[in-house]
Amino acid sequence: MPQLVSQQPPPADYYATNLRLLLTEVSGRYHDLLDNADYRFVSAVLSASIPAQRLFARLLSRRGPWIRVDSLDYPEVGETEPALEALRGAGLVAVDPDAPADVLLNLLTRPELNKLFPGARARTKPEFINGCVARYTDSAIRRRLQRRIHWVCVDAFGSFNICRLLYFGDERQDLSTFVVQDLGILRYEPYEIGPSTRSFDFRAQLDGYLRLRGLSLLSGRVDAFPGLASQLLLALWSEPDTRAEQRERNGILLRLARWHERRGEFDEAMACYARATAHPARERRVRILKRLGDGCGAEMLINQIAAQPWGAEEEDFARRHDQLPRRSGARWTLCQLAGRVPAGIEGHALRLLAANVGAGWHLENRFSLGLAGLLYWDEIYAPVKGAFTHRFQLGPRDLFWPDFAPARQPLLQARTEMLSGPGAVAQRMRQVWAAKAGTANRLVSWQAFSPHLVAALERQVPAEALLRLAERVITNLYRLRTGFPDLLMIYGSGAYEFVEVKGPGDQLQPAQRVWLRELDELGLPNRVLNLQR
Repeated sequence: MPQLVSQQPPPADYYATNLRLLLTEVSGRYHDLLDNADYRFVSAVLSASIPAQRLFARLLSRRGPWIRVDSLDYPEVGETEPALEALRGAGLVAVDPDAPADVLLNLLTRPELNKLFPGARARTKPEFINGCVARYTDSAIRRRLQRRIHWVCVDAFGSFNICRLLYFGDERQDLSTFVVQDLGILRYEPYEIGPSTRSFDFRAQLDGYLRLRGLSLLSGRVDAFPGLASQLLLALWSEPDTRAEQRERNGILLRLARWHERRGEFDEAMACYARATAHPARERRVRILKRLGDGCGAEMLINQIAAQPWGAEEEDFARRHDQLPRRSGARWTLCQLAGRVPAGIEGHALRLLAANVGAGWHLENRFSLGLAGLLYWDEIYAPVKGAFTHRFQLGPRDLFWPDFAPARQPLLQARTEMLSGPGAVAQRMRQVWAAKAGTANRLVSWQAFSPHLVAALERQVPAEALLRLAERVITNLYRLRTGFPDLLMIYGSGAYEFVEVKGPGDQLQPAQRVWLRELDELGLPNRVLNLQR
């Protein structure tokens, strides 16, 4: 397989090879999810000539959907015209198709536009294009443009998007992912990819997800089309079949609810919020109930939130209401600053605390997440359904979903029991660091988790404290991914603390308040260092 070399042009067949790899793996692994149109697309690409495949791979990487033919100049393709004609004959591209006139006009430079439309006058290119569109019909503009340029668009982009979705697990990744891997920018953990990790079991689930993606795009246009919001809510009435569907559905419901709420349509907003299962749906319902004078209903909902919060924001919201008992606040230490406030307030605090004896690290969430990543590495990469769809993932797709831990509960419990043995935590940290250092993991920053830090933790921080912290993180990633105190300070054997640093005027954020309470519950020393002038 051709490989990239930094600072050198890619091998001639590089992009086409990656495209063939994607389509071959999808047609083999997900053959039961592809319909006839998808199969025709895959077959057309794989049976095309090498120059046509190379050109098609380049087209897929271009910003489109309409591209100037005279911009398709790639050395590995050779002559563009034969390759383009082969793609057109295979039904993979369309040449000079009908397209919005303003988009096509934007493909030309200002001098080209002046030659084609000498009668138009405007100071800027956008004004020029708007003037042309107002003066001529789209068909007249296209006929005049064909005197100067030709354009092409990928004609089977729907099938390619399905293949890309099945391979990468979402639409945000594309063929450029291969480039990152092959340049050695990232090294990925090997993990199982097979029937047990597929996101979709049958075509209906895939179609349901694609339908929700379409509804999501429509939900951004409710202002333009009266009645669309109510139709979208009706379309979302049925329960989702997969976790991926649930996440898409939540996004649409929250967008619609906020739109109704801004318009003062509280009944409609409450209907949307009530069907969502993600923050801030319940918080917004509480606020609307209070606004409408239903204090009893608001109190009942707050109690539900407190009993089972969906995240740190919800937990903090519930605790800040008078209906709930409050715990004592975090321990604050006031320190007077001499002179101006330093630019790096956390670094300044670290130097103050370590001035006499001890060592410190400014790590924030990189410490809590990294510790959990090291100790529970194998469980993070376990073959859970829908977690892994391709070989370029920094972690499972559900890493920060609320049901991440429940989906792996027996595995996590077994690892925790194993780590409870004498010396097990230190041994695990050393082993994983030695075996995995440099391997991409969404939880672990290798620059932050240095051998020096690992050695200091092993020597001076009790293993049971590290295990309690790591277990709390790995079982609550969805609500504890942010807000961890800024500093880890170690003053000697067993003498350590986690310190949140606040400068003049700074306030604790919800996630930070949640973490300070968590550390209290775990029995781990913590405080807020308030630097004031």
